Amino acid sequence: MARKLALSEIVDEVSKKKTKTEKIDWLKQNDSLQLRQILRLTYDQSIEFLIPNTAPPWKKNEYLDVESMLYREARRLRIFFKGGGYDDLNQIKRESLFISLLEDIDNNDADLLVKMIAQKPFKGLTEKTLKEAFPDIYETRVV
Repeated sequence: MARKLALSEIVDEVSKKKTKTEKIDWLKQNDSLQLRQILRLTYDQSIEFLIPNTAPPWKKNEYLDVESMLYREARRLRIFFKGGGYDDLNQIKRESLFISLLEDIDNNDADLLVKMIAQKPFKGLTEKTLKEAFPDIYETRVV
């Protein structure tokens, strides 16, 4: 059985696709709730993060075979944005939980999350292309 691609691998591969159609097909082929969640948190400017939008200091890990870890851990992302159910959480605790998440997952996925909180579009993926791939992306519940 083939290994599940890391979410960062899926996003990185989009920038290598030449045409909009190839990008849309790639996203649809690798569709998952977790991918949609990260894309929505990145592109939806109505979402307000409750942590600084810059990279915190964290230790890169040397774990092997953790490429799919973010699929399991994505539910923790709701701690870090307004309306996710954790708005009253102590700020220091919230930021330490984010650092802990970054240290638990694949290093490339950690970099992906740092880009996500900055809400800067991913290389090679415009919001227009994203909406063509997933027309209901902004209706997708962020879990």
